[in-house]
Amino acid sequence: MQHNASLITNTLRMAGIRPSVHRIAVMRYLTTNRIHPTAEDIFKALIVEYPTMSRTTIYNTLHLLSEKNCVRTIDIDKNNTRFDIDTIPHAHCMCTGCGIIFDAPLTNTPAPPDGFKCSDMQVLFKGLCEKCKDINS
Repeated sequence: MQHNASLITNTLRMAGIRPSVHRIAVMRYLTTNRIHPTAEDIFKALIVEYPTMSRTTIYNTLHLLSEKNCVRTIDIDKNNTRFDIDTIPHAHCMCTGCGIIFDAPLTNTPAPPDGFKCSDMQVLFKGLCEKCKDINS
């Protein structure tokens, strides 16, 4: 766990972010829980260990991490922004049965038309995961 904290600290510093206990905790949560959580999910998970942490701290930390390209915001849930520690381009799969969101490799990446300045691209596949597919068969 110590190695993980030093790796996270170095990642934050390289991004120009001052490491703090709360920022390290948010990054550690995202690296160990690759479930594309919402800010509320992260808050509920961390408040147990960090009782002085506020929702505002979580939101501000996630905004900063996103701004510095340490995390990616995913706008596939109409009610909540989700966060992904993997900033390398990839697709997402969302199960319409259980709601799980997981990564999928991007193949044949589409390109925007000439003259269009793209700031973000999100590919989403909706359907049934293996478990839900088997239940609904």
